[in-house]
Amino acid sequence: MDCFKNILVVIGGEPHDSTLTRGVALAIANGASLTLMDVIPPVHQSFFSASPQHSIEELQAEHREARRQELLRLVADYVSTGIAAEVVVRVGNPAFEIVQQVLRGGHDLVIKTANTRTGLKHLLGSITRALLRTSPCPVWAIKPGSEPRYRKILAAIDPLADDPEHMGLNEQIIRLASSLAHSESAELHLVSVWSLPMERTLRSRLGAEACDLLIRQAEARVRKTLDRWHASHVPREIVATVHLPRGRASEQIAEVAARIDADLIVMGTICRTGLAGMLVGNTAEQLLDSVTCGVLALKPHGFVSPIRLTDDNHDSPRSE
Repeated sequence: MDCFKNILVVIGGEPHDSTLTRGVALAIANGASLTLMDVIPPVHQSFFSASPQHSIEELQAEHREARRQELLRLVADYVSTGIAAEVVVRVGNPAFEIVQQVLRGGHDLVIKTANTRTGLKHLLGSITRALLRTSPCPVWAIKPGSEPRYRKILAAIDPLADDPEHMGLNEQIIRLASSLAHSESAELHLVSVWSLPMERTLRSRLGAEACDLLIRQAEARVRKTLDRWHASHVPREIVATVHLPRGRASEQIAEVAARIDADLIVMGTICRTGLAGMLVGNTAEQLLDSVTCGVLALKPHGFVSPIRLTDDNHDSPRSE
């Protein structure tokens, strides 16, 4: 496996054992460097107005240094693995500061524990959602308490992609999911949700028999194209199970993930309309509202984050 070279692991308030274990394992498997990061909230003047003994800047610096030492102790537990590990602690808005670190450090993967405080139905919290929209590199949301090795990986792709951006993203998804399935000795599943545009109108205009024929033809076209993607991008030693549900993308992908008890969904995060829908915008948000497994979300090549790199001496100082 040789997919990532500069991994950023975000250690926040959520349980992080599975996240850190996954980050270390990936770093070892890929020969990658590893950075542990946390973003702490700023110290507010109102809480310490009656304690003039220390300035807000001193209190903030002490808090940041204490957290930095905690992360260094975590890193020390993995020194024997031989991985190159660093520690970063920043102050401010978590999603913004994480993306700043990605841009500044040239990271090619962010790993973060999925939020558990809102319950399984809303596994991914607001920080993770913001990262899915703004991070220029893949974001891997780890389900707390997940097993060290995955058993089933589900790759959601668009087999009818006909432009370079979507086709390139399809290829990224399949290759990465295949590589992970191989390294984890996991089952690989491919899912593509499709539908017949204007089915209700066609059924009323053409009749049930003619409309059903169009549906069968559409499904055959999707299956043929997906089989071609499978043959050209999935290594021969990996057997992939294909799922072609018809309906609403978010609902059907979540249903397949639940039915096969998937440990991870590998998906893209750009928009597509037409016969086969990709996961983006409302579709992605709706999927994330119901999924209960880990998610690895990829961006297309050339994606530019809406967050721009700021000067290093801004309000969230570094603590490497």
